[in-house]
Amino acid sequence: MPKYLILALSLFFGFNVLAQKNLAWPVLAMTNYSQDPATGLYSPQFPKILEDQFEGQEVIIAGYLIPVDVEANTYALSKNPFSSCFFCGNAGPETVIELKFSADPGRFATDKYLPIKGTLKLNRNGSGLFFTLENAEISG
Repeated sequence: MPKYLILALSLFFGFNVLAQKNLAWPVLAMTNYSQDPATGLYSPQFPKILEDQFEGQEVIIAGYLIPVDVEANTYALSKNPFSSCFFCGNAGPETVIELKFSADPGRFATDKYLPIKGTLKLNRNGSGLFFTLENAEISG
């Protein structure tokens, strides 16, 4: 009996270690930022939970796909549809994530709501978006 219990526990914990973490937009919204009046660049101050529990981890988050440059295969994931997203001036920079797909994802319609998984990178240098999902792929 004990060896079956050990096997069951090792399988349970093994799968949990391999699974990606669910990332929610409210966690990203905890990011504060300031804007340099001379350069216009934003300087993010990331919350401890984001740095400690999500940075460098494989995460999954759902949002609206925004094609930034289809020819260059550049996309962003937004908390809001295009008409309300950061690029239109109706939300903050903490509501979008740059996507770096691991393989060509093909073409998508603007505002397609999708779950995306990838490795979360926090951009501290102020150029570009605050968040990037590297090795991104459609999940599910």
